[in-house]
Amino acid sequence: MAEAYDRPADQPEEVEVTAILEQAELTLPDLGVPEQFKKAEIIAGALVMSPLRFAHGETIFQLQTQLAQQLPPEFWFVYDVLIPFEPKVHEFCPDLAIVPRANLRPSTSMCKPGWVEFVIEVIAPTTRDFDYGAKVAVYAKAGIPEYVIFDPYSCSATRYAQPRDGDYALRQLVRYGEPVKLELPYSVVLETAQLPAEPRS
Repeated sequence: MAEAYDRPADQPEEVEVTAILEQAELTLPDLGVPEQFKKAEIIAGALVMSPLRFAHGETIFQLQTQLAQQLPPEFWFVYDVLIPFEPKVHEFCPDLAIVPRANLRPSTSMCKPGWVEFVIEVIAPTTRDFDYGAKVAVYAKAGIPEYVIFDPYSCSATRYAQPRDGDYALRQLVRYGEPVKLELPYSVVLETAQLPAEPRS
């Protein structure tokens, strides 16, 4: 597999790494991603790997805690579980996804797109364009009812809802300090006042 990297050679572990898959015969389970990276995804045929960051993990932890208190008993969240929307082209590992408990097992490492009620992503600097671009289109096309991006760099959340004809009819910007209210078959309100902010580099 030929790869091209968008990072300086002297910074192998400090920034995200994007490898272009010139030979698209492999799917994520075949790739053997280095352990220092938190997750890997295939987005528009490109392998995207992200390292650990405090603001990212803390945001996910706070949102998980809030979700655990509000979700109906028949639903639960998964994180960094593979969802192959289009194998070899779009294989995502959302930061958080809500799915029916009935579909989950202790060994679950992959979810079907049709299971997903809503998705949360927390951006990193070089995944920003994917989260606000390709993923919006893929989630909308798959009919995911709600997709929310949390951005510790701009201290804002962007909510996408009401998927129609491959796009979201509703797009809403929420500044940290205001709640994110989701219109699902059940009510979920995510408070943002305590979410961490990440200085722009």
